[in-house]
Amino acid sequence: MRVQDSMLPARLRAARARLRASPRWRWMAMTVVAGGMMLSVLNISIVNIALPDISSDFGSSVSGASWVVTGFLVTQAVLLPIAGRAGDLYGRRRIFVLGVLVMVVASALCALAWDEPSLVVFRILQGVGASAMAPTAYAYATILFPPHQRGLAIGILTAIITVAPVVSLNIAGVLVGIWGWRSVFWFTPVVGALVLIGAVLVMHRRPPGPKRPFDLLGAALAALGLFPILTALSGASSWGWASPQVLILFALGAVGLALFMWREAVAADPMVDLGLFRLKTVRNPNLAGFCVGAAMFGTLLLMPFYFTAVLGYSDVWLSLAITPIALCFMVGSPLSGRLLTRVGSDLMMRVALCTATAGALILAWGFGFERYALVLPGMIVLALGLAASTAPVTATVIHEVPEDRLGVASSLPNVSRYSGGALGGALLSTVLAMAIPATVTAEDGLVSAPLRADVAAGMRNALLVAAGVLVLGAIAAFRAPRVLGPGATIVARVSGTYRGGQDR
Repeated sequence: MRVQDSMLPARLRAARARLRASPRWRWMAMTVVAGGMMLSVLNISIVNIALPDISSDFGSSVSGASWVVTGFLVTQAVLLPIAGRAGDLYGRRRIFVLGVLVMVVASALCALAWDEPSLVVFRILQGVGASAMAPTAYAYATILFPPHQRGLAIGILTAIITVAPVVSLNIAGVLVGIWGWRSVFWFTPVVGALVLIGAVLVMHRRPPGPKRPFDLLGAALAALGLFPILTALSGASSWGWASPQVLILFALGAVGLALFMWREAVAADPMVDLGLFRLKTVRNPNLAGFCVGAAMFGTLLLMPFYFTAVLGYSDVWLSLAITPIALCFMVGSPLSGRLLTRVGSDLMMRVALCTATAGALILAWGFGFERYALVLPGMIVLALGLAASTAPVTATVIHEVPEDRLGVASSLPNVSRYSGGALGGALLSTVLAMAIPATVTAEDGLVSAPLRADVAAGMRNALLVAAGVLVLGAIAAFRAPRVLGPGATIVARVSGTYRGGQDR
């Protein structure tokens, strides 16, 4: 969306000119895009608390209502690279404002939904708008800030990604408790209006460049490949890994991704330049981010079940129990971003992945004692490691990418993280389900002593699997080069469009 100066009142034009002349305008622009990204991340899990009320209101099962969450997450993950490429070609402010508008309208429609299918459809539309947020935010952080400030900016953005899912549970609890489940969807239009005003006032519009075509066929094939695979991973733990629907979805996704890779290899101007993956700065950090997403989303999915089934916590105590995770994310992400240029991006990534692995092992040990005081140390170490990993992963991926492909490249860490999260959630849930009877659910509350031991054993096994996944991520981190910090081997992005090249 393009806002011409002639379309604005004189006072508004003057105010915008003063803001853009301010030495702090970069941070004001970052505040705006960070607000948009916060909305997109909050909407991933803000409805979790409301699912029982939605199920009761519409007379549906909790498992059926869970697609209110899955539809949004899968849609956002699929469209992230498409939205990123659209921002590269047509202007990032335009795609950002359009994304916020779609989110605001879709959120209002969600609040007015008349049955479960309509709510799922509107949530998918909400995911379409949310997909524009992260690529724009990370592209702005890279373009607007010099290397010595870029780490902090990226750290702040990653703090939002990691803190928002936990904070959203507290926000949703208050809203649902006072005004009902529809109120969680009115939250986005209110905050979205402020973000739109800030975008018009502060965000700059890139001067128009040479016209280049958008790879529509590549975008369609990317969606055809990613959507079935992520849907299969999201439902594998409940449908069964060998169920017909999961196998069919995996097959469709494999065919779609194969066709997508063929298309991008022969296209004159592809949506995703596959040559970027020859760069160690793109390939290895994305693999590390995939493993971090698997461990983070998988663990966050299972922790509430442990606290209710084994420790017998109520909703209020559950919210307090997971608060240390949010605090660790809030501290760890900006701190790691600030340390990138001081200790080196590669060292920060390696330390973070090793710390997260140690935290998963400590947490697996703590689950055996059925005491919160012994679970807490593992939670803290794991959360700090996961929080500290996101900034160096993202900074490394986007550092060497040319500006005209920065949007799609900055979407790749999020696609990796969400894809890993889908796999981690399904894998860890399956490991836990193998240790307990199928009749035990999170709604049961505190279970009997023998079942508590089974749940604790299942959680321990799940965290050992998470630790194994993080070891793979650590191996990838040790193969990533240093792009920021003392003695960095890569000091600037490639200046033009990248097609192939040497492995660097």
